Amino acid sequence: MKYLRMGIMNKTTLALTVTALCSPAFGQEGPSRLGTFSFSQGFEYSDNVNLTDPSASGFTSRTGVGLSFQSETRTELLRFSIGTEVVGEFGSDLRDDFDFENTSIEGIYTRSSATASLRFTGSYVETELDDSIFALGDDGSIIIDEGSLARFSLGAGVVLGEGGPFEVSLDANYRTLNYQDTIDLTLSDEDQYSLNGLARFRLNPTTSLRAVAGITVTDEEDAQETERDVSFIGLGAETENAGGLFLFGDILFDRSETTTNAPSDETTDGIGVDFGVTQQRPNGAIELAFSSRIDEAGRRNSALVTRSLIMPTADLSVSVGVVDQDGDDQLQFIGGLDYTRELARGTVVASLNQDASSRDGVAFLNTELSLDYSHIINSISGWQAGLTYSSTEELGGADDDSRASAILSYTRDLTEEWNIRTGVEFIRDIESGEDNTTSNTVFFNIERDITFGF
Repeated sequence: MKYLRMGIMNKTTLALTVTALCSPAFGQEGPSRLGTFSFSQGFEYSDNVNLTDPSASGFTSRTGVGLSFQSETRTELLRFSIGTEVVGEFGSDLRDDFDFENTSIEGIYTRSSATASLRFTGSYVETELDDSIFALGDDGSIIIDEGSLARFSLGAGVVLGEGGPFEVSLDANYRTLNYQDTIDLTLSDEDQYSLNGLARFRLNPTTSLRAVAGITVTDEEDAQETERDVSFIGLGAETENAGGLFLFGDILFDRSETTTNAPSDETTDGIGVDFGVTQQRPNGAIELAFSSRIDEAGRRNSALVTRSLIMPTADLSVSVGVVDQDGDDQLQFIGGLDYTRELARGTVVASLNQDASSRDGVAFLNTELSLDYSHIINSISGWQAGLTYSSTEELGGADDDSRASAILSYTRDLTEEWNIRTGVEFIRDIESGEDNTTSNTVFFNIERDITFGF
């Protein structure tokens, strides 16, 4: 088992935000254009150790560069980003050289009017994987392995008649995953296509009828040449009153089909239900949600109650619920707690969330716990401390992986453009059927962002 829910990712991320440069409308409307060049140089020393097979410690140099441009008008937006790292690792058995790693190219274009909007997105992200680097998977998991992962995605969306008596929205997405030099045999290349649509007919300003439909097709390049088709179609309604009560309900027909080259064909279908109620309160909201749906892992029934509170110096959200998954003999608790509080010289952020998800026909219960405190020392310096715990448990199965980490860092502005960040990080991973690993890392980074207009 090589998947963990998202914990904390301690990796230099280079992003570029670019807004429209190539449309005549920008010149006519006086666009806001902005560019940013980012540079960072980091050094790490880690004793990344397998608890039953210790390996040599490693020294790593990371040089990051990125470029971003942005241009925006009242109706159009174009963003573009590109970044990469030059990484050299020494003193370990892995490699003693410099390579380009963690390259990313991302862009988005949107155009909107009073009653319609259009969106295009695209990205290409390469991520190096090893026992000390955790890369966010496409399904919200963390991949623990060696080698590399390349993700390419395209998306498009359109909304017509927005706010009018008849509204239609369509979203189409494509993404592909390509693994190189990985060890885990469950990691296979795959392509995924999805199309989702919604049509809303407003009976009056507060009540609407709606029709929804969607399909997701996943082709896996595994030994069985697995293809998974998950689709749904349904009708529903939504209404809102003057007292802040919002209610919606959908009745759907779900269908999941898995085909392999065995040959074999497994099909599951049935009636699904989505229902929700939200009551706005002067200091927050109360929400109730119920769902009974069928996907590649079978039927999942869930119920969740949420109370959110907005206070003068803090925000709090608490949710409690249960989930019943096909193949699991007992009910599982889900829910969460999210708390943010502003202090005189710092901020406290705490969260605890547990929910169910599915991937490749298997259902998992994912748990995330995090606690973060940031403190302002003076106008140019501060420190931050964080604790995280992430785990994933196969419902009805034996796989149970977890990761715990702690980080303590110090930041300081050297000039208006240069700043440093240094600290220590401790990580421990426990994988089902695998050797446990620990990683103790000391790091130092110096960064600069140069912003310019044009």
